[in-house]
Amino acid sequence: MNLTKLQQDIADDPHRFKVVVAGRRWGKTFLSVRQLCYYARLPNKEVFYITSSYRAAKMIVWKPLKKRLTELKWIKKINESELSITLRNGSTISLKGAENGDALRGPSLWYCVFDEVADIDSDVWMSVIRPSLADQEGHALFIGTPKGKGNWLYDLYNLQEEIPLVWKGWQHTTLSNGFVSATEVQDAKRDMTEKQFRQEFEATFETTENRVGYCFEREHNIQEAPEFADHSVIHIGMDFNVSPATAAIFVEVNDKAYQIDEIQMYSSNTNEMVDEIIARYPSSKKFVYPDPSGNQRRTSAGGQTDHTILHNAGFVIKAPRKHDPIRDRVNAINARFKSADGNRHLFIGKSNKYSIESLDKYTYKDGTQIPDKDSGWDHMFDAMSYYVAYRWPLRRDVDPELIQPQRWGHSLA
Repeated sequence: MNLTKLQQDIADDPHRFKVVVAGRRWGKTFLSVRQLCYYARLPNKEVFYITSSYRAAKMIVWKPLKKRLTELKWIKKINESELSITLRNGSTISLKGAENGDALRGPSLWYCVFDEVADIDSDVWMSVIRPSLADQEGHALFIGTPKGKGNWLYDLYNLQEEIPLVWKGWQHTTLSNGFVSATEVQDAKRDMTEKQFRQEFEATFETTENRVGYCFEREHNIQEAPEFADHSVIHIGMDFNVSPATAAIFVEVNDKAYQIDEIQMYSSNTNEMVDEIIARYPSSKKFVYPDPSGNQRRTSAGGQTDHTILHNAGFVIKAPRKHDPIRDRVNAINARFKSADGNRHLFIGKSNKYSIESLDKYTYKDGTQIPDKDSGWDHMFDAMSYYVAYRWPLRRDVDPELIQPQRWGHSLA
């Protein structure tokens, strides 16, 4: 099959797992069919194509796949009801819907294409297909149009930063491959909102409009602490929970803070959190900025409060007597990520994956200014914001015209 240069670059790349984020009509299906055939050329291999549903798989790929295999004269048997084709070399290409992930268990796979990844449950990959590739060290292609940063396609695309030897990602606009004219794209631009157009035709991961940490930007706020940073003193934001208990650990350099570590413990308690922090940082002086309610909560068998446990372990507790208004904490942390004058004072080390994901995915409830705590992304955000709001609280005596908050009807500094 004659691929475009962009498609050929992806096909030729040696990475085991490839993630292609592309605009509408870029040629994703064409590339998928080519890759299915390419990996099935080897004898006695099992190759899967998976998309959101059985019906979608039949509509998108079945006809072009049969046409191509017929041209190659590779077909031995076609099963129309199961959407599978057995080749003369003993390999099988099967089209599957992801609506029943458990039905995909069983076969040892050599290759798998996930099409329109954003519409598929991530568990189909992690619990079903990934183990099926293990014994043959099989390969996979993930391809689709983005649906915001809260979708697992975004997480897959960013795996190239964490595991660069195994994962590789590409991001291409509709126009980049030449299948759709500039005039047609311009017409579509007039018919769509700016956000819709960027997502569907420019293949960008649009930031959720109602994101709580709206000033956090990966490209600017993910940064490691300088080598000369003093680790003899650490600052710990802490949120008391049983599942999960969370702590965000920072060092300070002049007026900037860098998160160097995160702790997330399930089915745990404050005593275990203390033990873990001491084990990681035995010689550091520890300032802790906990949930203020911890001065009343009694989580130990001896009836000690969370704050008492921290104090007895040698931590220096910095906490207000009562909770700050959540809007103040939200505005305080956003002002540190990016102040109104464009400066940034708060940075997250790239190894703090859960913290970064929380900042990307913690949102307000639809149509409200109330953070959605049912989402589960609030715990690490709260831990970080307890620290930031205490160290750099909102100052009411600053000229309110200097900083304009984005979601609340008051000024911050």
